Amino acid sequence: MKRDKFFSIAEKMYVEQFITEEEIARRIGVCDRTIRRWKALGDWGIKRDGFLKSNTISKDAMYALAKKMLDDFLEDMDNHLSVDPSRINIFINLTNEVIKKEYKPSYSKEEFLKITFQVFDIDKEIDLDFQNMMLKDWD
Repeated sequence: MKRDKFFSIAEKMYVEQFITEEEIARRIGVCDRTIRRWKALGDWGIKRDGFLKSNTISKDAMYALAKKMLDDFLEDMDNHLSVDPSRINIFINLTNEVIKKEYKPSYSKEEFLKITFQVFDIDKEIDLDFQNMMLKDWD
């Protein structure tokens, strides 16, 4: 059975690596519905909250999480796997928050989740970078 073989792997992907249900299903070769069922059965949402440890997370912990995600990306690429764009988005949001100039020692769980799940429009960012580059050429 795939559940016996892949349940714990899928759980780790969801809880610790913030991989989406769809991407987990694609990687292990099951349908999305199966992953949603496993998620409910294993209380993965609660476990993900527990992975965040408490109601606050420090900048150091955010840095450590971003570093772990980067290591996971590198491992995926070494194994010729694609990196899910939603994971890249979370990584970008974490790194942006870690390098902000103002110092905030810790964040509530709600603040942390808001930061990690911000929508990042890569096409818009590329367009803005291109426009800035073109403006510099005109100066």
